[in-house]
Parts: sequence; structure tokens; C-alpha cells
Amino acid sequence: MTEHDFLDREGSECDIVEELLSPFFDEELNAKADAFVRAHLDSCGACTAKLDELKATVVAINSLPTEGTPENDLWPGIVTGVADRAMVAPLGPSQKRRRKVPRPALWAAGLAALLVPGTVAVAGLLRSADHNEAPDFPDEPVLAGENAIEIDTESIADAIRMAMEIAQEAAQAAVEGAAAGHEGYAAAQARGLSLNALLESLQDDDAQVRKSVAQALGELQDPRAIEALASALLNDPDNEVRRWAAWALGEIGDSGAVEALAVAVWKDSYAEARRWAAWALGEIGDPRGVEALAVALRDDPNGETRRWAAWALGEIGDPRAVGPLSATLKDDAHNEARRWAAWALGEIGDPGGVEALAVALREDRNGETRRWAAWALGEIGDPRAVDALSATVRRDSYPEARRWAAWALGEISDSRAVDALTAALLHDDVGEVRRWSAWALGEIGDSRAADALTAAMKDENAEVRRWAIWALGEMGWRR
Repeated sequence: MTEHDFLDREGSECDIVEELLSPFFDEELNAKADAFVRAHLDSCGACTAKLDELKATVVAINSLPTEGTPENDLWPGIVTGVADRAMVAPLGPSQKRRRKVPRPALWAAGLAALLVPGTVAVAGLLRSADHNEAPDFPDEPVLAGENAIEIDTESIADAIRMAMEIAQEAAQAAVEGAAAGHEGYAAAQARGLSLNALLESLQDDDAQVRKSVAQALGELQDPRAIEALASALLNDPDNEVRRWAAWALGEIGDSGAVEALAVAVWKDSYAEARRWAAWALGEIGDPRGVEALAVALRDDPNGETRRWAAWALGEIGDPRAVGPLSATLKDDAHNEARRWAAWALGEIGDPGGVEALAVALREDRNGETRRWAAWALGEIGDPRAVDALSATVRRDSYPEARRWAAWALGEISDSRAVDALTAALLHDDVGEVRRWSAWALGEIGDSRAADALTAAMKDENAEVRRWAIWALGEMGWRR
């Protein structure tokens, strides 16, 4: 590597040397990079001054007194804290894997934690460390969470006021209980009277009252309401009461509601009641709900209900759902149902979903579905996905699909992906795709990527340059 290999525009040489000062000082550069830095320092007073500051800081740290050191060393905690913040991998909701922190990030953070204020001038060093520390991974792509029913607080207040009319008599019991030293018993008695009042009101002739009571019971989250809510879900003639009963059962989150919810998710005539029954089954997470959700996923005429059935199956995480989810990903006309099916397959993490995900990655017309198919394949980590992911990172028209395909290839770490990733690193017009390609090449660690990573050290995007340097370090480019 010659001096000119690092330069592509006026004024960039000092920036690159600043990035290399820390590994240069630690004698971790290869011979050619080391020679390049030395040649630059011979003619640049500013970079030489920054190197001198770095040396002075290390001397200052080495001279710090060791007497009086606390018995419990704080350094492991510092390292752990830095590791938690410095490199957060985009692993999706399951967070299955941990990423190590490149040494320069810990080293720079350790200086900040250990230096006595005023001991040395560290501004130049911190500027240099900022170039070398590991940047955060970008946030994972976020699927919209539950479209929660808007809570009618006035109706809830009305329902609770009705209950409190009966509960007023509990006030006297509370006074008497307190006088006898039984405050807890009196409070429980008052709560029981309030709940009983709500449960009785769930049979009221007015549908608006019954709906408000279902809302209130969901807010209270008392499992003793499950039987009454389940009955309302299956038998109430009012659509909105049944919808709110399903929501309330999901809020309570007790497996005792699964049977009623499983019936409602495929039998109820009201789409919103079916949709919220699906949501509730996902919230509860009981595998007994899988079969009913799979039927809803296949047969429900409402796309939103199918979408929520897919979400619920991902939340439950039972491998029996892989077949139905794969079929939805292949054939469903509703974009959101396919997208959530891809997410759910990644959540379940079963290799049985790889084929359907690879087909979706190549052929689905919706960019977000392809993006989530790429994420799911990275979560599963099966090498059979390498060809489809490589084709995506080369040719997909949607940048987010290319970005997550690059991430997935790094997760799988198969050397067959090197050609596609180096092409993306050098030629993709989106900086985030190039950045993730550099990261993935570092994860794979194949020396065939060295030339492309070296060229990427002069990329116009600072994040791409950082990760190219990191990747070369991961590949063992040391003198």
C-alpha cells in the first residue's frame, strides 16, 4: 500500500492518519500502513502533535498511583458498561447474539473513565478516539406494534362510578377493619365488592354499559374476571362488547382465556373481534392457540386479522406454525400479512422457513416484505440462504432490503458471500449498504476482501471508513 492508495480528495490524508494513530502507537498496523503513517508524520506537525498527546496520556495513566485502590476493581464494570453501549447489533426482537466490542472503543472509553481531570490535555486524543471507536449499529427495523384500541376513559370512569356506588358500603368495612387492625383484609374486601359490581354490570341491558365495563375490567387486569369476559366474548350480541372483551382478556394475559379466544378467532362474525382475539392469543403466548391462529391465517377473509394471526404465531414461537406462515408468505395478497409472516418466521427461528423466505426475498413485490425476509434469514442463520441474500445485496431495488441482506450475510458468515459484499462495498450508492457490507466482510474474515476494504478506507462516508478499518483488524491485518 502506497501513500497515494489512501487519497482520493484534497485534505483527506490527515483524517485517515488520525484514524490510524491509535493502532500505529500500539504497533498493530501492517508494514505498509505503518510506513504510510510514518511518512505523513514526517511532514505534518498537526498529526505529530496529536501523536505526542497520545503518548503523554499513556505516560500519565502509567504514572497514576496504585496505592489506595479500592478492593473491588471497577474496571470490569466499566468494560461491561462500554460494551453494552458501544456496539448494539441489530438483532431483531429476539436478541439472540452478542457482538464483541473492538478494542479501540474500550481503550478510548477507559481513558475517559480513568484520567484525572486536568492531568493532561486530552482534547486531541478524544478527537482521535472518536474516529476509532466502534460506532453503534443502526436500530433494527421496527414493525408497528399493536394498534391498540383507543381507550374511552370517560366510559371507564362511568363504569367504575357504578361499581363504587355498591362499594361505598365497603368504606364502613374498611373503617371497622382498620379499628380492629385488619387494614389489608378491609382493603381486599372493598376491592372484591368493586369487582363484583363490575362483573354484575357486564350483564346490563345497555350495550354501552357492557362495553365500558369490559374496558374497566381490562384496566383492572384481575384474573377473576376471565370467566365473565370469556362468556361476553362468545355470547354477547353486540360487536363492540365482544371486541372489548377480547382486548380485556389479552390485557389480563391469563392462559385460562385461551379456549374462548381460540373459538372467537375463527368463529366470530365481526372482523375486529377476531382481530383482537388473535392479538390476545399472542399476548398470552400459550401454544394451545396455534391451531386456531393457523386456521385464521389461512382462511380469514380480513387481511388485518390474518396480519395479527401471523404476529401472534411469531409471539408464541411454536415450530408448528412454520408451514402456515410459509404458505402465507408465498400466497397471501395482503402486503402486511406477508410482512408479518416473514417476521414471525424469523422470530420462530426454525430452518423449515428458509425456503419460503428465500423465495420471498427474490420474488415478493413489496420492498418491506423483502427487507423482513432478509432479517429473518439472518436470524435463522442457515447457509442455504446465502445465494438468495447475495443476489439481493447485488440487485434489489430497495436499499433497506440490500442493507439487511448484507447484515444477514454477516450473521451467516459464509465465504461464498464475499464477492457480492465486496461489490456492494465498492459500488452501492447507499452509504448504509456499504457500511453493513464492510461489517459483514469483517465477520466473515476472508482475506479476499482485503483489497476492497483497503479501498473503502477512502470512502466518502466516515462510517464506511470506520468499519472498513475495523474489518481489516478483525481479519488479522497486523504487522
